[in-house]
Amino acid sequence: MATAKQAGEFSFKATSVAYVLTEDGGGANHLDLDGTATGYGEVLGTLSLFGDGPMAQSGPASWVGTAYLDNGDLIESTGAGFFEKVGKHKWRVRSIMRGSTGAVFMTDGVISLKGRTYKGTMTPFE
Repeated sequence: MATAKQAGEFSFKATSVAYVLTEDGGGANHLDLDGTATGYGEVLGTLSLFGDGPMAQSGPASWVGTAYLDNGDLIESTGAGFFEKVGKHKWRVRSIMRGSTGAVFMTDGVISLKGRTYKGTMTPFE
């Protein structure tokens, strides 16, 4: 499957973080995010990172959120992917996302503790 040549961008700010112990003894970090994404206007959502134990350096990631378009429409999205530590208090997240319109795209971004940000690109699949 080919990907589109042009990617959009997203820029989110974490408004809260919840740390949860999972049933398997691992942990989950749930980041509530607020920001914008190219072509989708204002976006609110939760990015979850799952580790298999304390101090996990990588693991699965998931997303659920809603885009609030300027014309009043809503687009819900879900995604699944993977996170990995890439530096001092930074984590890279790569995911495949699906919107309620049927659009599918790949996201590639970095969470940074400094500034509490999650920024990256999104590339639609053709």
